[in-house]
Amino acid sequence: MSAMFTKLAVMALAASVAQAAPWQSDSATASSAASSTTSMMAESSAATSAVSYSTAMGSGVSTVQDPAPTTTAGGDIAVGTGFPTFLDPIPTDVAASLKKLAKDVNADVTQVDRFTNLLSDDGKTPLTGQALQDRLVFDFKRAPKGGNGGRILVANENNFPLLVGNGIAGAVGFLEPCGMNSPHTHPRATEMLTVVEGEIETGFVLENGLFGDAAKATFGNGTLAFPFNATLNQFQSTIFPQGSIHFQFNNQCKDAIFVAALNSADPVTSQIAQNFFTLDDRIVDITLGDVNQITPSNLKQFRGNLPANLVKAADECIARCY
Repeated sequence: MSAMFTKLAVMALAASVAQAAPWQSDSATASSAASSTTSMMAESSAATSAVSYSTAMGSGVSTVQDPAPTTTAGGDIAVGTGFPTFLDPIPTDVAASLKKLAKDVNADVTQVDRFTNLLSDDGKTPLTGQALQDRLVFDFKRAPKGGNGGRILVANENNFPLLVGNGIAGAVGFLEPCGMNSPHTHPRATEMLTVVEGEIETGFVLENGLFGDAAKATFGNGTLAFPFNATLNQFQSTIFPQGSIHFQFNNQCKDAIFVAALNSADPVTSQIAQNFFTLDDRIVDITLGDVNQITPSNLKQFRGNLPANLVKAADECIARCY
């Protein structure tokens, strides 16, 4: 089995082990590809379930069940208290209004013009009270739950117009036990991620050629770049360089929460495995090499060629937590 197949199999693991679905904002083709992966996993010994990310950014969170949050307490400040009480997602009409405001503000030439439109309804009188609060504050407790893996909500210029022209976006992720934010990229942004509760395993792969010789020696001749992994505990941070393939995995039996900053108001996300399987069947077959088609009949062979550590980590987490 070629090393390139092994590398691509790692990407597919996000879909095959966790049944991660493509984002709701992606094409119907992507949805069809993820559905195929889901049906394959029905044959697997570990039952899994899929969730979706906020359509504002389109990234994936996946897990195996829907456990109740684990709670603890620490000193005068609540630490490890699990997830907050979530609010309803942003209503459709409000989301449409915010998007329109962002579009209008984006047409303004100067920063003064932008903030005049953002913080006033008539261009003359500053907003006050709740109207001002609504414009200045973004509530991440509105993160939608698309399934059983957790919740992630991204504040970008479409749903938080105050970001227009400021070159930054933010996200908060709530990962349940064994939940994974499957491998993805941000084509237009570098991400700095900080864990505020729990422990999260992370990793990234940059472009072809980064420690290429070491990658080939470790993973085989078809490997093009060396991966780097780190485990983050509370109040520890790391970065994922712009365009890098990266992931977050909660390998613990309690909830984990992270906060991320991205240096673009429109960072966007491209999910690796889910989007890869939307390509023409011939392209997928040629790229995967020996396994020409992933079906229930050859799923065991497919999983058998995945790196043992990631498969083992998922299986061990399931065994420990469920």
